[in-house]
Amino acid sequence: MDTSFLITGATGHIGSAVLDQLITSASDTIIIATHHQNALRTTERWLDFERPESFGAALHQIDVVFLLRPPQLADVKRYFAPFINTCQLARVKHIVFLSVQGAESTSFIPHAKIEKLIRQSGIGYTFIRPSYFMQNLTTTLKDDIIHHHRLFLPAGKAPFLWVDVADVGQAIAVVLTNWKRHQNVAYTITGSELLTFSQVSFLLSARLGYAVHYGSPNPIRFYLTKRRQGVASGPVLVMLFLHFLPRFQNFPRISPDFTRLTSRLPNTLANFIDQHKSDWS
Repeated sequence: MDTSFLITGATGHIGSAVLDQLITSASDTIIIATHHQNALRTTERWLDFERPESFGAALHQIDVVFLLRPPQLADVKRYFAPFINTCQLARVKHIVFLSVQGAESTSFIPHAKIEKLIRQSGIGYTFIRPSYFMQNLTTTLKDDIIHHHRLFLPAGKAPFLWVDVADVGQAIAVVLTNWKRHQNVAYTITGSELLTFSQVSFLLSARLGYAVHYGSPNPIRFYLTKRRQGVASGPVLVMLFLHFLPRFQNFPRISPDFTRLTSRLPNTLANFIDQHKSDWS
């Protein structure tokens, strides 16, 4: 049976990785959500989570939605409850939602609230819960590495489970391609390495040709430093949440779900650094 897919967040790291690895039959349709209201291509549809009037047309005759929450939108009741409701009205059959590791036990974060909305909707779902992205080193942490030769985060000695976005994309692509086999389940997608930022600084130093030092400031110093660097308060608070809270939580658990889905081992951080050396040159 033909399937029509709507892919949100298609231009970001995760969405791009999904599209790169999504293999469908010739009769299936892949439609990309776009912020451009006057989308010219038949394979694009306007979807803006801040504009509910875009939902109906975007979801028309869509069977499966890959849902990625824009990081700046945290008000689940305002932005995502209407979207999930429109999915019901449009008779969407399945939602694959990019959540986060630990969402099942952290009810106050937006990912957990969206998971709850989807479960309550009665629509079939698959939740993908990835661990800490290796790509943070090539995006939000990149400038500190290049210009200051440091990792500057309030993470202390907390270990993080590192996962390559490409691996997350592959897992999502497998689920989308065979969505009927993955009804109402959650998969935690992690790498196989539990590493502190101190250990990561050693890996970077050994492979980049210059020393990368790790400094763990207190939250106030971190916040003020980032604000002086011109980073908006919202992203700084997200970084604080992401890196400070793990110091007081149980160690994240390595999951076999990626290998179960793809029949291959996840990428290692050392290999990722070697693959992306040019990003820090």
